[in-house]
Amino acid sequence: MTAGHPTVLWLPFPFHASAPRAELRALGRAASRTAFGLAAREWQSRHGRAEWLDAAIGHDARGAPLVEGHPDAPHLSIAHTLGLAGCAIAAPGCEPPGIDAEPVGAAASGAVRRLAEETGEAGLAWGDEHWPLRLWCAKEACVKAERVGADLLGRTLRVQHAGVLEPDGAQRVVVRTHRDRVLAVFTAVVGGHVRAWTV
Repeated sequence: MTAGHPTVLWLPFPFHASAPRAELRALGRAASRTAFGLAAREWQSRHGRAEWLDAAIGHDARGAPLVEGHPDAPHLSIAHTLGLAGCAIAAPGCEPPGIDAEPVGAAASGAVRRLAEETGEAGLAWGDEHWPLRLWCAKEACVKAERVGADLLGRTLRVQHAGVLEPDGAQRVVVRTHRDRVLAVFTAVVGGHVRAWTV
């Protein structure tokens, strides 16, 4: 990674699928806070000590995460799903990052597949059967990077290119966003999750 790339940290956590939804959300939020702490320490090892490193995560008026009490802190993005939390912290002076994750086999996969067939995105060189969730997570990562509201099924974003699927399961995709920007996103299938992060 170059100095301009975000610091990204993923943290698996245990859960019971039969637990109430509120309990699962609480577990995910707690794991996200832990992931933030670990990512902040990794960020420090790359960029040096900063006052915000021990601060808490808050949210701005649009719900985007931020470092509480430190308006000069770098931008961050958090994600959590069943059994996995993540945090990305921007390199100094860089645009906000975005991350997302979904369990392999997530229910949204079928709807995403149908929309992608309409838009032509299904015809890209995805390289494996997990492509609907790669597409979904890549778009969600871009939504988070742009600090805009949720976009049901990514209807206003388009994946324009899916790169070669690497032996480690990583794939670089290119997304045209709501704001007509073009963002590069890495996706990867690791264990039971699809992960995506902007670069």
